[in-house]
Amino acid sequence: MYCLIVIDFQERLVKHIEGIEDILRNTKKLVKACKIFGIPILVTEQVKLGKTVLSEVLDSKTFEKTSFSCVRCEDFYKTLKSLNPKACILTGIETHICVLQTALDLLRDGYDVFVAVDCTGSRRGFEKDVAIQRMISEGVKVSTAESLIYEIMGDAIYERFKDILKIVKE
Repeated sequence: MYCLIVIDFQERLVKHIEGIEDILRNTKKLVKACKIFGIPILVTEQVKLGKTVLSEVLDSKTFEKTSFSCVRCEDFYKTLKSLNPKACILTGIETHICVLQTALDLLRDGYDVFVAVDCTGSRRGFEKDVAIQRMISEGVKVSTAESLIYEIMGDAIYERFKDILKIVKE
């Protein structure tokens, strides 16, 4: 079982992120697909950075955090543990801070960790690139939103294949 984690897509932060339009579009696709798959979605907001800009596709409880790693937010982590996923899919900003630290903490706690790299961003591209390289070297599985959607779906005879296809083509 998977859990999707949507990290800090907030008003004061997104306007500074390189390639944010594509990142938001891909994240929305992944969120919509996860809803169809019945995958739980956890959303975080870093204190003082405003509300999430993905509210039109997210209806999940938001966890406010002060720590950079989501795992260090007690309410978030209790909720994650109660869902008992085997694997966590990460999206969010900034890749080299909150996404990286969350990924490393989840790995240490025994989760399979996937990062949808086209659903993450940083203010500077090289920061994102270095973070992705670090995550790979630590054992994080790197993928894209579309690839993960098809991996989870697994087969073209999936009962809601047409709904998923519509999302992917958006």
